[in-house]
This record gives sequence, structure tokens and C-alpha cells, in this order.
Amino acid sequence: MDRAGRIAGMSVFLIGVGLLVLAFGSAHSMFAATTTETLGGANKATAIGMGTAAVGMFVRIGLLFVMTLAGSLVAARGIHLYLGSSRGVDTNGDDGKT
Repeated sequence: MDRAGRIAGMSVFLIGVGLLVLAFGSAHSMFAATTTETLGGANKATAIGMGTAAVGMFVRIGLLFVMTLAGSLVAARGIHLYLGSSRGVDTNGDDGKT
């Protein structure tokens, strides 16, 4: 077994999990906000202000999706590094037979 590879794999996995926790924390704070906080105050309660707030909210949802996807990919790469560091383990799913 390759000890450095396992440590690197576990570290990358934990970074991915940290990114997921950050994404879920951001989602919680975004969806727990009141309507006034989401719209940015009472002076933005016009049609243009609400449209701008809606576009901003969709952008934040898109960014949360990207953060969650990135965290999942980093965590998956960490698992592959961890498992691939031991001898004889193939993480591709390819058994070498054609």
C-alpha cells in the first residue's frame, strides 16, 4: 500500500466534503432569508427591483449547483486516489480483459 497516496486521497476527499458543506451552508442561509433580505430592502419592492432580485436569486442557485457539482467531483477524485493507492486495485472498472 502506498501511504502517501492514501493520505493524499483522504485529504482530497475531505476537501471535497468541505466544499459540499460550504455549498449546503450557503443554500441554508439563502433559503432561510426573509423576503425583505432577499429583495434587498423595501426600496426595491418595484417591478424592476423584484426582477433584479429574481435574476440574482437564479444566479445564486446556479452557483450553488456548480459548487455542489465541484465538491462531488473533488470528493470522488479523492476516493479514486485513496483506492488507487493500494496495489492491485483498479478504480476504472476495467479488469484488463478485452
